[in-house]
Amino acid sequence: MALVLLGGVVAYSVLDGERLDQVVLGLGAAGVSVALVSLAARRQVLYGLGLTLVGAAYAVYLALLPGTVDDGAPFVATLLFLAAELGFWSLERHDARPEPAVLVRRLVALAAAASGTAIVGTVLLVAVSGTEGGVVLEALGVAAAVMVVAVATALTWRAGRPQSSPSASARSPQA
Repeated sequence: MALVLLGGVVAYSVLDGERLDQVVLGLGAAGVSVALVSLAARRQVLYGLGLTLVGAAYAVYLALLPGTVDDGAPFVATLLFLAAELGFWSLERHDARPEPAVLVRRLVALAAAASGTAIVGTVLLVAVSGTEGGVVLEALGVAAAVMVVAVATALTWRAGRPQSSPSASARSPQA
């Protein structure tokens, strides 16, 4: 799935571009190819390089845009975020099958983070383009701010929570 998402970024950049499509396609194809090799060889460093090359292809596309802002940037950011998360997730060491509840929690968190990426990207796009969005845009901005605070709070709470092991609580204190 990560490779499909990376391919989507490359396809968008090539199909929407007006100049030097071969350069954008070459960089993007190289990035997807490196990502494919990294997944097959289970090498995280190579996957990061593949992501970088796909991002570079998009950057070349942006540099060649006749306008100042790409309306598809939030979409591209979301695709790159999902491709990175799914790719590195597949490269993690898995000693056992995850429990269904853990898998569902992780997928829900990934969907929420991807939605947050799209919302924040859209708000930033509208902010830099000077477009007025009215109440809907303001609601999206508030939702994005709430989401950022919620994620920061959850991460802070999780980091501050003491880790307990079942074996430590089963031991009796020695006198």
